[in-house]
Amino acid sequence: MQECPYVLSEYEEINPLLYKPINSTQRIKYTCFNTSPNYIILGSTSGSIYLFSRKPCSFIQLIPLSEGAVSCVLISPDEKTIALTTTRGVVCLVSLKPTPKLIAISTEHIHEQINCLCWNDNSSEVYVGDGNGKVSVMVLSIFTVNGMFQAPACTLMNLDSAIVQLGFSSPLLLASTLTRCYICDTVQEQYKQVGNKARNGEFGACFYKVYRTPNKSSPLTQKEEKLVNRKGSFNFITEGNSKVQEENFPQIFCARPGSRLWEVSANGVVMKTHQFKEALAVPPVTICRPNVRKLINQRQTEQTWLPQSINFSHLFVIAEKYLFSYTSTGLYIIDPVTATVVLWNNEFSNINLAETIENNIYLMTSDGEFHCLTLSFLDSLILRLYNKRKYYECLEICLVYKVQLKKLVSDIEVSNVCDIENRLQVLKGDELSTLLHPLILLLESNSKLVPKKLESGIVVVNCGNSDLKDVDDSRFHAVSHCSSQNNENFVEIQLKTEKDKIGNLSNDPNNEVKGNKDTNRNAANEIEVQENTKEELNSNKGVTQRIQADLEAIYMLINNITSSMDEEELEKVILDVEWRMDVIKDSYESLSELKNFVYEVLRSVELYYFNALLENVSVQLIQLTDNENIIKQMTNAFANVNAQSCRRCTCGSTYLMNEVVEPKFLGIGRSLLKKMLDENKEECVNLCNKVPYMWREYLSLYTEQHSVLMNDLLRQCLQTRDNIALSIVLPLLDGKQWNLVATYINELQEGRCLCCGKSTKKGNSEESIDWTAVIYEIAKNQGPDIAMTLLIKLEKVIPNVPIDKSIFQSLIFTKLLYQHGMKCAINFNRCNLESSEYNTMCSTKIRDQLVEVLEKDLSKPISKNIFGNGAHHWGMHYQNKLSTCPCCTLSLQTPVLLGNNGIAIFGCGHAYHVNCMIEKKLTACNLHS
Repeated sequence: MQECPYVLSEYEEINPLLYKPINSTQRIKYTCFNTSPNYIILGSTSGSIYLFSRKPCSFIQLIPLSEGAVSCVLISPDEKTIALTTTRGVVCLVSLKPTPKLIAISTEHIHEQINCLCWNDNSSEVYVGDGNGKVSVMVLSIFTVNGMFQAPACTLMNLDSAIVQLGFSSPLLLASTLTRCYICDTVQEQYKQVGNKARNGEFGACFYKVYRTPNKSSPLTQKEEKLVNRKGSFNFITEGNSKVQEENFPQIFCARPGSRLWEVSANGVVMKTHQFKEALAVPPVTICRPNVRKLINQRQTEQTWLPQSINFSHLFVIAEKYLFSYTSTGLYIIDPVTATVVLWNNEFSNINLAETIENNIYLMTSDGEFHCLTLSFLDSLILRLYNKRKYYECLEICLVYKVQLKKLVSDIEVSNVCDIENRLQVLKGDELSTLLHPLILLLESNSKLVPKKLESGIVVVNCGNSDLKDVDDSRFHAVSHCSSQNNENFVEIQLKTEKDKIGNLSNDPNNEVKGNKDTNRNAANEIEVQENTKEELNSNKGVTQRIQADLEAIYMLINNITSSMDEEELEKVILDVEWRMDVIKDSYESLSELKNFVYEVLRSVELYYFNALLENVSVQLIQLTDNENIIKQMTNAFANVNAQSCRRCTCGSTYLMNEVVEPKFLGIGRSLLKKMLDENKEECVNLCNKVPYMWREYLSLYTEQHSVLMNDLLRQCLQTRDNIALSIVLPLLDGKQWNLVATYINELQEGRCLCCGKSTKKGNSEESIDWTAVIYEIAKNQGPDIAMTLLIKLEKVIPNVPIDKSIFQSLIFTKLLYQHGMKCAINFNRCNLESSEYNTMCSTKIRDQLVEVLEKDLSKPISKNIFGNGAHHWGMHYQNKLSTCPCCTLSLQTPVLLGNNGIAIFGCGHAYHVNCMIEKKLTACNLHS
């Protein structure tokens, strides 16, 4: 079999799943993340931790903390403890089991920027590195109870510059700074630097832990555990004095400038330098996603890729075989054994954080988006997509990589698949499956030939294809461990096992009779248990098959829904689907063991059915029909597809909403409200409570027909706290209703629901109405005069109403524009500028002059920070692709480098410190060929 090429793929979106817990708020943002075999942990600006399961990606729980915004988070190897750092420089340890709780706090790095965390192998210590080069350790004491008896954190080293990356392989700690890399022996409490040549910039380092069979704890690990409490400051040692035995430790790789890596021994001796600059002169791979062919066609340009000079800012091991690194614009996977580039990709332009787990790459962009990429062989990806019934995506991959596939399997099978490229959109799922089946059989037969080594040491030569993850794992781990002696070892193990069973009985003379009886009894019990289990499995299997058969008829009905159907045909399908769904629910209600399965299956069918209705039923049909069944089912479909998770009272009314999401099929929802506006007001309110965005549409329709607002609608709008909804309602209020506003606001502050009067969680300032935003919306839609009138009324009924001064600036400038015939609202709210895609900066020389002049004019001290952002930045207003300088990898806002020369921005959007360009003698952007 030919060597199969590697591909990066992304067929499962995790971003919507990770944002589900905070979709209802704009205040909380994710700041960092960490992954482990079973968890994904996210840190946030609120200081809390959001815990998710990794497979499948689903929210588990929120762990609230109050130590400040989280800057870094790391779960221990045993997945029992989470270490996190805050922007204040505080380090916290949080235990996960049995219930999450804060168990230790360290202020060793208070008011410093903490760059990285690292656990030791047995999850008993966490190492912390900050921006000043300090490395400290926190010991997780087994005697800690509610923070008592906690061993204090202690400083181990004060290195020459900021810590970039930490790594651990018992008992060695690896620390990479901006200038050097250090190996620390945590048992001997000494450290030494790697090599003699310094560097300048962010460069990573890691232990290259390749696949190996797990061993019992080594003497070094045991010795480390005994010495865990005697840690003090480490001593620096010179080359040649280290007592570490190199054969007991994995290789070390340290990044160097110019796409180079040092291969280093455990004693800190540089064994070899690997150069990847020329190896990177290859085209980047395209990430396999849905519609990958379309993406490739859009990006196909004849381009020669020149050698690349990359700073590997962080190094990780991926697939237990390769090294992974990233920059803000690229992902790189390299093979350190053969000194070759496996692949690289440049589709992301703003990578903020990335890490690896198994053969997956998790990354977070500066925009807060999360992605999960999978490194796999081409044939494994095709098999995985086919087994998940993603036939269209599977065929797309075959067409994109048809040249590589012809090297793996028969040309005839590949040609048969590629011949239908022009008819791809016409073929259905079953036809695609039939077409791909011969190719899949060939790929499966090839994958079965890949030996797989189990943890027990047994090598399975024909491992089958029951689990596609095993296929990838066996490729990554097992090939290099297979030999001609494996079959003999397999036979020896089996013979030894049988001899042990016989020997255990024959050693005891009393076992001859009693052993036979016990053996017979145990065998009978085992047979009975196996038969019961088998019968139960067969029964469940039969039930699931019957459910699937019943659902096939429903799917056939749903697929018959078309946009050309008239009312009678549509009503017939709706009634038939409802009846069949009710029959299935009643038939399998008694199946307690399969209850969850039945619920999930039926829910999936319902959502498929609702989407089919919304996609095929036209707005015109809804406007013309008076059929109650159609209106009722379309309303139900719209509410189910667009239901937004937000806080609600037990009466069903929404009582807190920080972010409103525009629903899908908005035209359908608007037509439904028009239909029910006068006839069924209660259904309108129910729909708006399920899909809060529709309050805006409902109120707009309501105000067109009514000049007076009902009090119950006023209560609903105040309860939602939606700025736009309130901006529609307030201009309609009369004097009595303005007095009611004051009463309702008091009830909200007391924590009572305005619709039912029940007590809810007591409100706070974060949950209050944003009156500044409400007034601005009124000014934008109805003009500054009406906004000013309503602002005066609001001040009368609610004294000391919280209004930001920016609204008065907005109204004044908006009024000026209106007088000159330009109906445009000006927003001076600072948060708008902070969310802008543009950045600002100010020359230090100009900034100092401005401070001096303004302090004379205003006769009061002025903060220099105001010149870096804000509506009047007094400097340069620019839009850049990267926030760091490509030369020095430091922030463009670095005051020392900004100096009096400032920055240079090229037409491509990349910006450099002018000082760096002078130092490097650059006249053009060096990020392009």
